[in-house]
Amino acid sequence: MQSNIPRAAIHVGKDKKSFSAQVGNEAERRGWDENVYRLKNADKDKNNHYNFSRKNLNFEIVKDGKIVPLGSNPIPLHERIQMRLDELGFKPYMDAKHPDQVSKNSPNCTVGMIFSGDHDVLYNLAFGNQRIDSANPDADHSHIVLQQGIYQWAKDTYDFACRKWGEENIISFAVHCDETSIHAHVQTVPVEKVKKRGRIGSKYVNKNNPDIVLSTKEWRALPKEERDNYTKQTASKDYVECVSYAKVWGETRKAKSEYLSQLHTDYHNEVGRKYGLARGIPYNELSEEEKRGRRHKNKVVLEAERQAKAALDKVEKYAVLATIDKQELTFPLLNIKTPVQEAMDAVKKELAIPIPALIGQKTWREERTANINAAIKSLVNAINEARDKQNEGVRTSVNKTYTYYMQNLNRLINENRSLEAENKILKGENAIVKERISQLDEKAVKRVTTKKDEVIGRLTGQLSTTRTELTNIGNDYNALLSKYRYLVLQWNEMKQQPEIIEAMLRVEKRKQEEAAIKREEQAKQSRHQSIIDRFIDEGHDTLRNFSKTGRMDFNEQEANSIYYGIMATASKHNLPIDSAKRVETATDKFLAGMAWDNCGNFRRECVTSWTKLFATKDVVYTEPLYQNFLAFVDHMSCSADTYVSLGGSNGCADQLTNWNGTQKIGLGTPTKRKVYGLSQ
Repeated sequence: MQSNIPRAAIHVGKDKKSFSAQVGNEAERRGWDENVYRLKNADKDKNNHYNFSRKNLNFEIVKDGKIVPLGSNPIPLHERIQMRLDELGFKPYMDAKHPDQVSKNSPNCTVGMIFSGDHDVLYNLAFGNQRIDSANPDADHSHIVLQQGIYQWAKDTYDFACRKWGEENIISFAVHCDETSIHAHVQTVPVEKVKKRGRIGSKYVNKNNPDIVLSTKEWRALPKEERDNYTKQTASKDYVECVSYAKVWGETRKAKSEYLSQLHTDYHNEVGRKYGLARGIPYNELSEEEKRGRRHKNKVVLEAERQAKAALDKVEKYAVLATIDKQELTFPLLNIKTPVQEAMDAVKKELAIPIPALIGQKTWREERTANINAAIKSLVNAINEARDKQNEGVRTSVNKTYTYYMQNLNRLINENRSLEAENKILKGENAIVKERISQLDEKAVKRVTTKKDEVIGRLTGQLSTTRTELTNIGNDYNALLSKYRYLVLQWNEMKQQPEIIEAMLRVEKRKQEEAAIKREEQAKQSRHQSIIDRFIDEGHDTLRNFSKTGRMDFNEQEANSIYYGIMATASKHNLPIDSAKRVETATDKFLAGMAWDNCGNFRRECVTSWTKLFATKDVVYTEPLYQNFLAFVDHMSCSADTYVSLGGSNGCADQLTNWNGTQKIGLGTPTKRKVYGLSQ
């Protein structure tokens, strides 16, 4: 296998049950000044090569593929992860003995990955022809300008991650350009859609008029003779998003291995090949020695390999002098793979011959023994021949290596002779200079001595002044320390005063009220998003049920559900719907989330086309209608009291009533062009 081919690389970190602020701050370089960089590099065991002058080159990609400087988000990474987990309703298992710690059997809730590739390829994308000393962490690279190629690579990788795990689950995408290698840190939350728990409701549809739909309670209220005119239908369970590491990455070790292998393949097909990066060699195709080499290496090992490569490059330059090929300087390996395989095949062939039932067993045993011995003898002879060939190759390589180094030695001897001749000339010139120096005027020496004494005197005075300033600073510090201790005593006395205690209680109460307001706002946002998702899900359910029928037109109830599903999709993705083109975009988003459930391709294409025509030709989306829709959603999300079921048709929303019997703000019957829309 070729090992010198530039390849893409993906390193999946250990799945985590929690995420610390320290790890997040390192990924986003929060609080990292020049001193922190120096301390990181001082740890020789980790062999770090962080370069402070390249810190400004780090960047990250946020929502909608926007590129911003690293650390631009005011909310730290660990808090953003927790916010996403809270949205999904994830609660870790806490340790019974240590209630403040996450239990070891708690589900994994976040996965970190590093996307990288060949060192030279990424450096060329990032820096072009600019010279970078990656081995020296103190090198000044403040003049370096980042090239557009690395931004495009990062953007393509970000888009790949969004397609794979969803943009809302890409919590951080940070690109580091201040280390030895360029790479992107991606922190994700594994999310999978699962069916809601709880009972499934039923509905009764009129056999003669599908538009007439009754609830179970309404159907039972009918006379018995009329009940036979209705067909019972059981609604399917809705899907919700939840944290599930096993569902995303694999429930077994084999499934996870297959997922990782496919991840490498997909990344190569979608991103790597665009930049000349081949796919990494699959793990199962490697030998045991190659598998050991593929295991994750620490920075010390990687640095040692880089140094070895640099040394090899140096040897290759001198090999031109000796006219010796690089391959000739390596010892040949013992090649016995083929004869061993042939011997094994011969033995397996003999063992596969069945034992005679009665007659000929002795002959069978003698022939089998003779054939196996012959195969082994042949193998021994092949091994001896390969060993003799290897020994001859080793002798040849040693002789050529000896010749190579002798040529270098002779070259060095000649260079040394030249240096000795130059040194002899310099000694003669040095003697002449010494003679001239001895003839210098003594007054010149005195002038130099006097100037030296003046400099020493000035420095001594500065030293004395500095010592005095340090003494004064020490005295000021002691005075401030005394004042501080006095103020602490005064503060402790003040804290015992009833007025101060009351003020502190008021401050604490205000903090609690502000926290309650914040929690309520977060809960409102969660309810708002849930209502939007329910509009979308009901639209999907309606369209999926319609696809199972033979009809070509939507009834009024179906039109309502699909209309509001498209409008909710536009709201969820922040898509304006003030033009036909943008309505079509929102419709595409809506259709992209559909699960067609065994619907035929032809029927699905027809329903898709009808839906697009319905959205762009049959209904209107105006700003007042859209704002009325959002007002209704906001009203329903104001509190848990108004957070009620939308009903199967979205149309029950306009039937909502307050506690005193007055009608709530709701969705009216759509206006048609034919026109569908929100009541104004």
